[in-house]
Amino acid sequence: MHDESDTGLEDRPGIGRDLGRDLADLYHAGYRRLVAQVFAFTTDLNEAQDAVQEAFARALARPRGLAGVDAPEAWLRTVAINVVRRRWRRKQILNTLLLRERPLVRAFEEPPEPERADLREALATLPRAYREVIVLHYLADLPVDEVAAILEVPVGTVKSRLSRGREALKGLLDDVQAPPLAEVRQRAGRIRTRRRATKAALALLAASATGFFWLRPAPLAPVAPHPTPSVALSYSADGILIRGIFDPATAPDLPGTITSFDMVAPAEGWLSTSEGTLAHTVDGGLTWTLDSTQAPTKTWSDPGFPLVWRSPRQDLGAGFDHGVATVWMENKKIVLNDAVGDGLTGTIRDGKVVVMTLQGTKISGVYEGDAKGFRKASSGADVSIVGEPILLADDRLLIADDHSHWLYSTTFGDTWHQTETGLPDVGSLRATQMGYVALDLFRFGWVAISPDGLIWQKLPIR
Repeated sequence: MHDESDTGLEDRPGIGRDLGRDLADLYHAGYRRLVAQVFAFTTDLNEAQDAVQEAFARALARPRGLAGVDAPEAWLRTVAINVVRRRWRRKQILNTLLLRERPLVRAFEEPPEPERADLREALATLPRAYREVIVLHYLADLPVDEVAAILEVPVGTVKSRLSRGREALKGLLDDVQAPPLAEVRQRAGRIRTRRRATKAALALLAASATGFFWLRPAPLAPVAPHPTPSVALSYSADGILIRGIFDPATAPDLPGTITSFDMVAPAEGWLSTSEGTLAHTVDGGLTWTLDSTQAPTKTWSDPGFPLVWRSPRQDLGAGFDHGVATVWMENKKIVLNDAVGDGLTGTIRDGKVVVMTLQGTKISGVYEGDAKGFRKASSGADVSIVGEPILLADDRLLIADDHSHWLYSTTFGDTWHQTETGLPDVGSLRATQMGYVALDLFRFGWVAISPDGLIWQKLPIR
């Protein structure tokens, strides 16, 4: 048996019982609502409840829980829905294999409980696409455009599906109650144990393989050809274009969320996930191979003080030299005068450098310059940034804020504007060796890359 200490949260400085209480409050307040949302994808109450419990267990198993996650309930919903989707894919593979071997065998489900039969039958008569929009819109209180972004269909399609399916909304899940949180804590303990065992097994495998044989990397499921749809969805606003992929359902799901990405050559890239998975592409992101090695990195000079931000493209960075914000460029230390803050980030384009000082996540100063020196362009307007800025060719600064919005400035941070409706939510923007990457696109785990920050291509992986 595991007690509450199995989460490991109470023993960690800076996390402790406040984090446990926050998750407990969220569990009791949001469990039924999340089950209602996930129920749309399965019409199986037990499966929906299990997926939501799995999402909370994964949150508890994270080293810092959901600390730092801007929208905890949205994060939990995404994880739960991905759990359901992965299970469906496994079932589809199994059913395909069974039908090949025993084409006359048919499996039957146990009949639903009498008190839920009318609900299950009502929703089961609808196509899954209708069930999804009904629950996401009516039960999750998501606006139509957000439902369209989550499901990656046009807004008009969502409205059409809602009008055809809304009659099925009757007495949904009013009696669902959250099970004891202790059960979820035990589950979180098992997840952490599995993770430790998996890492240990992979380390042992790698050690035993060294010098004896070459392990051919296992290819991820390639993106299927797309003869059916002729046009992929695209998203645009304020001169920024994001091109979609033809069939999101064919994209492989990686364990965890993609936390880093680097394009090291025009067609070669590497990514890693929060679960420690590494993947490699040599065709610009169309197909991926699991790989146990890290992306190659360049060797930079040592500035003699720790860099908080470092450009992946050239020997450039910024940090605090004896507490003073300092840029390291062309083997020179350049002090940022009157800088205030405890963090730094920046970007470079065509030799022009922009460095931002941060107080927490809020921009406290924007500096632009080169190896000759920097001037303070603005105080940043107290806007928060996640990741790094991008300096566009038209001298606009582009950032992702802590509300998952795309913001741009034509005044080097003196004023900021949210892009017009049309672009999906984004987790963070970062530079790569060969361009830029948008992580956690739609806040649903997608990745998009761009050579210039204006035209982005969504990759078929998440």
